[in-house]
Amino acid sequence: MYEIALYGGAFNPPHAGHAQVMIQASRQARRVLVAPSFRHPYGKRMADFELRMNWLQTIVAHVQDRCAAEVRVSRIEQQLAREVEGAIYSYTLLDRLAAGLDIPDQQIALVVGEDVQALLPSFYRGAELLQRFSVLCVEEQIGVRSTAMRERLAQGESLPSHWMAPGMDPLNYGLYAAHGN
Repeated sequence: MYEIALYGGAFNPPHAGHAQVMIQASRQARRVLVAPSFRHPYGKRMADFELRMNWLQTIVAHVQDRCAAEVRVSRIEQQLAREVEGAIYSYTLLDRLAAGLDIPDQQIALVVGEDVQALLPSFYRGAELLQRFSVLCVEEQIGVRSTAMRERLAQGESLPSHWMAPGMDPLNYGLYAAHGN
């Protein structure tokens, strides 16, 4: 069991798969921090940070009773953005988190999906990240991606209800229909 699991991502938009990852991560950590990207490493265009924060807080409120540990939305990327120029990387987030805690680095896990796990060595300071911290790989169960959601909405198509995150109003996703990718 990890002390902390850090689940970062664009969450642009958040979906049911993200909620499922939060639940699964809570079964393997004493606390789960969900950290939306403030400045994405690959320059991805995202909905407003505060909007994504609010959506994630709503989702967490809806899934917390199914979680085995506390799940909390974190502003760690926004805080780091005040001190770091340019993109904010997973290693930078983990390093900052570790600096403020009195626990071994291996007790801090980066939460990723199977698709990202194979890419970790190519991440910024990827080898050091893998040596210093733990990785909690969560199996995909719902089969939805934010990219697919944005594409469907931009084409005027509706979303399957099982893709929508708990607590998200379908109107929340309308932002992506109006503005596209």
